[in-house]
Amino acid sequence: MNKALLLTCTLLASIAGCKSTQAEQPQNATLVRVNPGVITELQQAIQSAKGGALVTLADDVFTKSAELLIDHGTNKGPDGLPIMGAHSIPSEKFVLQKAGEQCLLYYPKKELRIPLPNVECEVN
Repeated sequence: MNKALLLTCTLLASIAGCKSTQAEQPQNATLVRVNPGVITELQQAIQSAKGGALVTLADDVFTKSAELLIDHGTNKGPDGLPIMGAHSIPSEKFVLQKAGEQCLLYYPKKELRIPLPNVECEVN
Protein backbone atom coordinates (compact mmCIF):
# COMPACT_ATOMS: atom_id res chain seq x y z
CA MET A 1 0.00 0.00 0.00
CA ASN A 2 2.77 2.49 0.90
CA LYS A 3 4.62 1.78 -2.35
CA ALA A 4 1.49 2.48 -4.40
CA LEU A 5 0.87 5.72 -2.49
CA LEU A 6 4.47 6.82 -2.93
CA LEU A 7 4.34 6.04 -6.65
CA THR A 8 1.08 7.98 -7.04
CA CYS A 9 2.46 11.00 -5.16
CA THR A 10 5.65 10.95 -7.22
CA LEU A 11 3.66 10.76 -10.45
CA LEU A 12 1.38 13.65 -9.44
CA ALA A 13 4.33 15.81 -8.36
CA SER A 14 6.03 15.07 -11.67
CA ILE A 15 2.96 16.10 -13.67
CA ALA A 16 2.53 19.30 -11.62
CA GLY A 17 6.20 20.14 -12.12
CA CYS A 18 5.90 19.78 -15.89
CA LYS A 19 2.90 22.08 -16.05
CA SER A 20 4.58 24.83 -14.04
CA THR A 21 7.73 24.56 -16.17
CA GLN A 22 5.72 24.84 -19.38
CA ALA A 23 3.95 27.96 -18.12
CA GLU A 24 7.29 29.73 -17.62
CA GLN A 25 8.68 28.94 -21.07
CA PRO A 26 9.21 32.19 -23.01
CA GLN A 27 6.65 32.81 -25.74
CA ASN A 28 6.76 35.33 -28.56
CA ALA A 29 5.07 38.60 -27.66
CA THR A 30 4.29 42.09 -28.90
CA LEU A 31 4.40 45.42 -27.10
CA VAL A 32 1.26 46.68 -25.38
CA ARG A 33 2.40 50.31 -25.66
CA VAL A 34 5.38 52.13 -27.08
CA ASN A 35 6.76 55.36 -25.66
CA PRO A 36 10.21 57.01 -25.62
CA GLY A 37 11.15 55.15 -22.41
CA VAL A 38 10.31 51.77 -23.95
CA ILE A 39 12.29 52.63 -27.11
CA THR A 40 15.30 53.65 -24.99
CA GLU A 41 15.14 50.44 -22.94
CA LEU A 42 14.96 48.34 -26.12
CA GLN A 43 17.87 50.26 -27.69
CA GLN A 44 20.01 49.72 -24.59
CA ALA A 45 19.14 46.01 -24.47
CA ILE A 46 20.06 45.58 -28.15
CA GLN A 47 23.32 47.47 -27.63
CA SER A 48 24.10 45.33 -24.58
CA ALA A 49 23.44 42.13 -26.54
CA LYS A 50 25.35 42.83 -29.74
CA GLY A 51 27.63 45.74 -28.87
CA GLY A 52 28.23 48.79 -31.00
CA ALA A 53 26.27 52.01 -31.17
CA LEU A 54 22.62 52.49 -30.24
CA VAL A 55 20.32 51.48 -33.08
CA THR A 56 17.45 53.62 -34.35
CA LEU A 57 14.09 51.91 -33.84
CA ALA A 58 10.75 52.68 -35.46
CA ASP A 59 7.93 54.04 -33.30
CA ASP A 60 5.94 50.84 -33.93
CA VAL A 61 8.76 48.37 -33.18
CA PHE A 62 7.46 45.00 -31.87
CA THR A 63 3.80 46.09 -32.17
CA LYS A 64 2.90 43.94 -35.19
CA SER A 65 5.52 41.21 -34.91
CA ALA A 66 7.64 39.64 -32.19
CA GLU A 67 10.69 39.68 -34.48
CA LEU A 68 13.04 42.50 -35.36
CA LEU A 69 15.71 42.25 -38.05
CA ILE A 70 18.50 44.81 -37.99
CA ASP A 71 20.36 45.21 -41.26
CA HIS A 72 23.91 46.47 -41.28
CA GLY A 73 24.48 49.56 -43.35
CA THR A 74 26.42 49.01 -46.52
CA ASN A 75 29.74 50.81 -46.41
CA LYS A 76 30.62 52.77 -49.53
CA GLY A 77 34.02 53.43 -51.01
CA PRO A 78 35.40 56.80 -52.11
CA ASP A 79 33.67 56.34 -55.46
CA GLY A 80 30.26 56.12 -53.74
CA LEU A 81 29.77 52.47 -54.69
CA PRO A 82 29.18 49.72 -52.10
CA ILE A 83 32.39 48.06 -50.93
CA MET A 84 32.63 44.53 -52.29
CA GLY A 85 31.31 42.03 -49.73
CA ALA A 86 29.86 44.65 -47.38
CA HIS A 87 26.34 43.68 -48.40
CA SER A 88 26.84 40.04 -47.35
CA ILE A 89 26.82 40.76 -43.60
CA PRO A 90 23.77 38.90 -42.21
CA SER A 91 20.97 40.73 -40.43
CA GLU A 92 20.80 40.61 -36.65
CA LYS A 93 17.61 39.01 -35.32
CA PHE A 94 15.92 39.88 -32.02
CA VAL A 95 12.68 38.44 -30.62
CA LEU A 96 10.41 39.98 -27.99
CA GLN A 97 9.26 37.29 -25.57
CA LYS A 98 7.24 36.95 -22.40
CA ALA A 99 7.93 34.45 -19.60
CA GLY A 100 5.42 34.65 -16.78
CA GLU A 101 4.90 38.38 -16.26
CA GLN A 102 8.38 39.36 -17.50
CA CYS A 103 9.12 40.75 -20.99
CA LEU A 104 12.45 39.67 -22.45
CA LEU A 105 14.54 40.54 -25.48
CA TYR A 106 15.91 37.32 -26.99
CA TYR A 107 19.07 37.40 -29.11
CA PRO A 108 19.27 33.97 -30.81
CA LYS A 109 22.83 34.48 -32.10
CA LYS A 110 24.16 34.36 -28.52
CA GLU A 111 21.20 32.48 -26.94
CA LEU A 112 20.82 35.52 -24.68
CA ARG A 113 17.65 36.76 -22.96
CA ILE A 114 17.68 40.27 -21.51
CA PRO A 115 14.93 41.21 -19.01
CA LEU A 116 12.99 44.38 -19.86
CA PRO A 117 11.60 45.48 -16.47
CA ASN A 118 9.81 48.63 -17.69
CA VAL A 119 8.28 47.12 -20.84
CA GLU A 120 4.74 45.75 -21.02
CA CYS A 121 4.09 43.04 -23.59
CA GLU A 122 1.52 40.36 -24.34
CA VAL A 123 1.79 36.91 -25.88
CA ASN A 124 0.48 36.92 -29.44
